[in-house]
Amino acid sequence: MTAPASLSTPWLFTCRHTFEPTLVAELRALQPDIARTRVLAPGLVRADLPPGTPPLSCNPAYALQVLPEATELFAPSIRALAEPVADALRLALDGLDGTWDVHALVPGQLKGNPKPPMRRRADLIRDAVLERLRTTARWALKRRAAGGRQVAVLAQFLLLDEGQLWFAVGPVQPLAVGGTWPATLPAGLADVADDDVAPASSYRKLVEAFACLDRSPGAGELCVDLGACPGGWTRVLLQHGAHVTAVDRAPLAPHLLADPRVTFASADAFAWLPPAPVAWLVSDIIAFPERVGELLAAWLPQRLCANFVVQLKFKGEPDWPAVRAAIAVAQAANYHVLARHFFNDKNELTLMGRRGD
Repeated sequence: MTAPASLSTPWLFTCRHTFEPTLVAELRALQPDIARTRVLAPGLVRADLPPGTPPLSCNPAYALQVLPEATELFAPSIRALAEPVADALRLALDGLDGTWDVHALVPGQLKGNPKPPMRRRADLIRDAVLERLRTTARWALKRRAAGGRQVAVLAQFLLLDEGQLWFAVGPVQPLAVGGTWPATLPAGLADVADDDVAPASSYRKLVEAFACLDRSPGAGELCVDLGACPGGWTRVLLQHGAHVTAVDRAPLAPHLLADPRVTFASADAFAWLPPAPVAWLVSDIIAFPERVGELLAAWLPQRLCANFVVQLKFKGEPDWPAVRAAIAVAQAANYHVLARHFFNDKNELTLMGRRGD
């Protein structure tokens, strides 16, 4: 039964712009008792959920970030906007032995704008939040993570207009696969640097995956890149110091083939298996989405990788049966799994996994 709007609390979710309808549909499928949903701005969806809903129970694949049980605030000045955020943060930190951070968000950054409107005003509000803490809870400033990833409490505010913002303050929960929910990346967006050496822009998706997990291959670890040509993902693995077996019928870019840390295997990526377990399996193969489940079924029951990052490609709307089937294969093999649609994903979904003990 759908909860009445009067008995619900607003949650805000960020997503890649143009995928708001997909996120709304997923939210409605995940939460049958949702009261209502609406798009507040490009890349920003509001959903009204029952009070006390645990954030980990509502972690949709098409959401990059969540502001759970958010509060809307109207005020004419920077100071008046900052004070309720600072006071809520002080209450959340009282008696808690952990670090914290504050994220100042504006709608333009949800569309990838490097210099979005109202950025300066949002930064001034964040500074005013910190200034109020200096006068009301100076002890708290010593525990601020200040851009770090190890955060126990996160304060987030999104400035919709000069005198209107939404804010949420609460604990950050670690995910078994890696990363947290809410994410400790502002708006859930990774900072992906340009790479003129990468042979394809697809490298951005793997960078986002590692940022989301807050984990990546270590120096010297063995990794497999299935469907590697032309080598965008292999390039990312090499940047982390990994040794890579790149599998494809087509060769990699010449500068990657020349790297001594790369072993190229000319083979069918769906048929090839490693002679021994590896640290990471990554795959950006263009194939029907159900084939990803078949790929994981060949690898995971034999525990041939400790971690994986694979993509499911869609022709239009998400193929949810194929997504659920791939997740079920991983979970049956005792892997923790997270699905996420990243900012650089289009009609595709990234599935990330970590082997359980």
